[in-house]
Amino acid sequence: MNVKNNFRWLIPFLIPPVFLGAFSLVSWYMLAGGVIRNPMRIEYVIPSGASQRIASGEVLPTIPAKAVFVAGDTLVFRNEDQADHRVGPFWIPSGSTLTIPLERASSISYLCTVHPSGTIDLDVRPQNSAWLMLIPTLGLGIPLGGVLTVIVKVMSKLEG
Repeated sequence: MNVKNNFRWLIPFLIPPVFLGAFSLVSWYMLAGGVIRNPMRIEYVIPSGASQRIASGEVLPTIPAKAVFVAGDTLVFRNEDQADHRVGPFWIPSGSTLTIPLERASSISYLCTVHPSGTIDLDVRPQNSAWLMLIPTLGLGIPLGGVLTVIVKVMSKLEG
């Protein structure tokens, strides 16, 4: 008997976990945003001369109009401009630093003097883990693989 044929029964057993793993990964990425990382400190600097550049309609490359964070991140705005700035309810005087703890998942749109559009969007997503992908893969994929393997074995006995 050929060694290749001895392991042929494993193929239907492996297909469901691989398929469900890929499906879980794509679903998780699309729905949860694919954010797997520990919370961290994210600092944005409002550079010197920013108020004049913003008044002329220029977008500051150092501060995005929309940003994605993980619950637990700490957002820091450091104002190196000569003018005071506002981010939502927060006032950032010239030469000062504002620290905002992002403790829970939410989508926030703030009025903001740091953008010509006048707004900044903060998307705080829950901190995810690989378990969200592994649970369906292991919990459904392996049993489904076992069932499919039994079906293939029974069908091969009926053919032969």
